[in-house]
Amino acid sequence: MAALLNFTRTYINRLLSGVIAVALFVSGGLNTVFNGDVYPYESVTRTVGLQTFERAQGVTTDGKAWYFSGRTSLVKVSLDGETLFACNYGALTKEMKEDYGSAHIGGISYYNGYIYAPIEDSKIWDNPLIALYDAETLSFTGVFKRLSPEILTEGIPWVSCDAERGVFYTSNAGVEDHLLCFGLTDFSYKGELPISAAVDQIQGGEVYNGKLYLGTNDATRAVYSVELSTGKTEKLFDRIMYKPMFIDNFGGEGEDLTVLPMEDSTTIHALNVGALFIDSNLRHYKWNV
Repeated sequence: MAALLNFTRTYINRLLSGVIAVALFVSGGLNTVFNGDVYPYESVTRTVGLQTFERAQGVTTDGKAWYFSGRTSLVKVSLDGETLFACNYGALTKEMKEDYGSAHIGGISYYNGYIYAPIEDSKIWDNPLIALYDAETLSFTGVFKRLSPEILTEGIPWVSCDAERGVFYTSNAGVEDHLLCFGLTDFSYKGELPISAAVDQIQGGEVYNGKLYLGTNDATRAVYSVELSTGKTEKLFDRIMYKPMFIDNFGGEGEDLTVLPMEDSTTIHALNVGALFIDSNLRHYKWNV
């Protein structure tokens, strides 16, 4: 019996390895086709298979590690992407799920030892939450608040903390010509920040040197900057050139980004999920921030 089980396990592993290898080959080809004539990235930190689900929604940094969100999880890894420092695979608590229907974590942000996580009852939009997790252990702090669904009418897809102004920014999920501002400590609504150009499907961002850098899932998964003192908004570059027609997100999905100057001169680090959604890619770009 043991021999039969070992044989079966070996056969299944080989079969799965073969399927994954073929899928990655196809996904890589599609990614190449859909990249088109876009701004080149310097390098990429890539995961495949189950790890993709851990790094498929949001990314932020404290300057020492990357923090990623999946739909219901948080992980903290080394800057080379190899070492797992901490994880919380059940980041959505029983209360969140049962009382608020929480099902999805979006683009996250780091501030003052905490991970700010936007949590929503995906596609229902009745209960947008902001929750704090300890950045060292990723354990839930017990601090969270339901934000107004009259203000956040399409969930809360992302947050970005601005320590200087004492707020975090977010927006609704569609084409937006303003950002929404909430207090970092009391989560109270502080009003709108108008931006000079409408941006579609913002998935996340990071504040750095007076600017908010935004990652989107628009037609070309573009990256934008917003001058926070004026609202001046500028498109910086495209991540892909494929424009979805018949199948939404067929060219992959643009996600969150973060900003961190690295030794290799890369500064903007943008997350995307590959064309077949079996690989997650943190692309490292050189850009003057």
